[in-house]
Amino acid sequence: MDIFERLRDPCLVADIQHYFGVRRKEDGKSYYPPDDETIATTHTNDNSTSTNCTLLDRYLQQQQLNSTQNKTLTLDEKQQQIENISGLEPRHRSNQLTVPEVDCKTHVRQGSTASDTSGEWGKSWMGSLLGENTGGTEGSMEEDNTLSESEVEEVSYTIHNRLWYHLFFFATSLGGELFYSVFFCFWAWNIDGAVLRRVIVIWMITMYIGQAMKDVLKVPRPSAPPVIRLDPRWQLEYGLPSTHAMVGAAMPFSVLILSLERYQLDWMVGLAIALVWCACVCFSRLYLGMHSVLDVLCGLLLVSILLCVLLPWVDVLDHLTLTHPASPALSITLTLAMVVCYPATDRWTPARGDTTVIVGVGCGSLLGSWLNYQTGVIREPSLPPPYTIIWPSLNMVGLTLLRTILGLVVIVAVKAIFKSLSFATICALLQVRAEDYVNKTGTLTSRHRLVVELFYKFITYIAIGFTVVYTAPMAFRLIGIERPTFYTEV
Repeated sequence: MDIFERLRDPCLVADIQHYFGVRRKEDGKSYYPPDDETIATTHTNDNSTSTNCTLLDRYLQQQQLNSTQNKTLTLDEKQQQIENISGLEPRHRSNQLTVPEVDCKTHVRQGSTASDTSGEWGKSWMGSLLGENTGGTEGSMEEDNTLSESEVEEVSYTIHNRLWYHLFFFATSLGGELFYSVFFCFWAWNIDGAVLRRVIVIWMITMYIGQAMKDVLKVPRPSAPPVIRLDPRWQLEYGLPSTHAMVGAAMPFSVLILSLERYQLDWMVGLAIALVWCACVCFSRLYLGMHSVLDVLCGLLLVSILLCVLLPWVDVLDHLTLTHPASPALSITLTLAMVVCYPATDRWTPARGDTTVIVGVGCGSLLGSWLNYQTGVIREPSLPPPYTIIWPSLNMVGLTLLRTILGLVVIVAVKAIFKSLSFATICALLQVRAEDYVNKTGTLTSRHRLVVELFYKFITYIAIGFTVVYTAPMAFRLIGIERPTFYTEV
């Protein structure tokens, strides 16, 4: 079998899940029996097998039969064979992303048809910039990327090892929005703003390229069955490359390398932490059945290339961002172009909306950092790096917790305010009713819906990124709980 076909094979992912203790059930019986049991197989004269074989064993036996006939199967033929063996109807391929008939609520475009006519104005600039098939995030303002329980094929499975289950669910959260919302805030307010500015730039570029490549390559996630979906939140996205693997490598290694340039650290301890972090995130995507091995390896290869390109230039980019007078205009223009020029797709995925959030945070942090430097809030340090690490005292720990709690409260308030204001503003500019967007009613077209959502997400997360690096530290300074080293972190 070709190496790439083998790495894409969903049965390989199923084997990994089985190794870590995930068992699928069929009619109350596990596809994979307990390790101390054997599969009772009865051969008949026509080389068929009894029905108490597992799904995977039946698939392998059929594959062996085909090999005896000198027939090579492609992945699509394997998927069809798996469905035929397991008795699935084509319309139940809930994880076969290339099938447009999947009954998912987020695939439905209210008021949008092939002959969608939103007026010449809508066709002129929105159609040319955003593409005929937008691929944006369509839905209410509170809609997430998941499918409802009634719309996802219910899969019964058992977990035989709770340690792996909780470890990998925690590890996969290291690539999620909630984790980075807390991580970036905590790092900016309590550790080092100079490292954070550079890390955010790397994070933004890495995630943008990874998400865009998903929608360009359009490689589906591993099919289920035989894979078991434990985390269906992102299953509507394409699979290759794994952006979790990319960010799981980019974040710890960029933090480590940039911190070694500024502080006296034990690089071996840092390297061990980065390797464990990256490995846990990568294995979590296989354990949860969300990526093939090829998806993960391609993500690691791509992020390695990007880090080799970005790390030597990140200091130059940071200096230009802080000192150049045209930095704000360039930051807004470039990030807005990234949102508008995001690749159009042949079907809906949540990747474009998620990418807009990432780019918005990056833009806001660049604007806030520039304002900090131009107003003299941060300045060049009197001593060159590397610096000795100042371990926190009990008083510093208390101030750290206070800054974190108050800052997160400010972030929540900023998000609520700017989300409402930006949403109302774009609805007024487009002359659309907010109720039509939220409730998916009326004649609101898909292009207008896309513009509404991308606009309010972009503006809201620019405000959040700006608050993290400028507004919240300024508030800390006014009430006397600022971090003293914040002022020399250039």
